[in-house]
Amino acid sequence: MSDSSSPKGVGYGRPPVATQFKPGQSGNPKGRPKGSKNMLNLLMEELDQKVTVTSDGRTQRMSKRRVAVRQQVDRAVKGDPKAFAALMKLESQGFGGDEVDTPGKHHASSEIPLDVYDDILAGLHAGSSMQEGPGHE
Repeated sequence: MSDSSSPKGVGYGRPPVATQFKPGQSGNPKGRPKGSKNMLNLLMEELDQKVTVTSDGRTQRMSKRRVAVRQQVDRAVKGDPKAFAALMKLESQGFGGDEVDTPGKHHASSEIPLDVYDDILAGLHAGSSMQEGPGHE
């Protein structure tokens, strides 16, 4: 009753010989298609796409990445503490960059003078204490 091709029988860990992988055959013949992209590549492609933006009455084409950064900076400048904290976190992680060099001026890597940082922080602190209401410090 036993097959001559399977002398030890079929069971757990012993598939039938006909269904075993042949030498040189992959266990996943279709596999991952060539050219398929991971999440990071998809995100980078999306951020690099150009969009049309109207700013100060002028129409410009810029990447979605630049638009997102511009919006984040605008929110921080208007006093949004979360936006400011996010920018400071990015800068501390090395995304502030020292690429822009202004001759004769020595600023932090973000090119904002230190006294302006102090003014921004003071304004944010004053704004957050007003939002908390009386009795909070």
